[in-house]
Amino acid sequence: MTEAGPGSESGGNANRACPWCGNASTTFVSRGYAGLTDETSQYFICGACGRTTFELVAKSAREMRFGRYKPGDIYLDRANRTRYQISRVLRVGSNEFLIYLKPLALDETRGVGSQTASEPMA
Repeated sequence: MTEAGPGSESGGNANRACPWCGNASTTFVSRGYAGLTDETSQYFICGACGRTTFELVAKSAREMRFGRYKPGDIYLDRANRTRYQISRVLRVGSNEFLIYLKPLALDETRGVGSQTASEPMA
């Protein structure tokens, strides 16, 4: 069952299962500056394994130039040791971009910090 937490929506897409362990007990935190939290990213936290799964992250124009984020590339979240595929990049203002992410399966044989030629640094 999905729990209501800070920034949670009661909308139809609040039922999310954790992609890492498959548990449906998650807490959704929506992006927005109005409400209980000032979150620039949108994510949910699994109640069973405790992992944070990002759905979208916000980047400035400067971060976009240095990161060279584009659809199909890999986004590394070193803090949570997870990898995502960038599905879409959307410009939402004069100095802000939203990067939509799809989680990739964990690969225990390869460290998250390692990078191939096609993966930009996050």
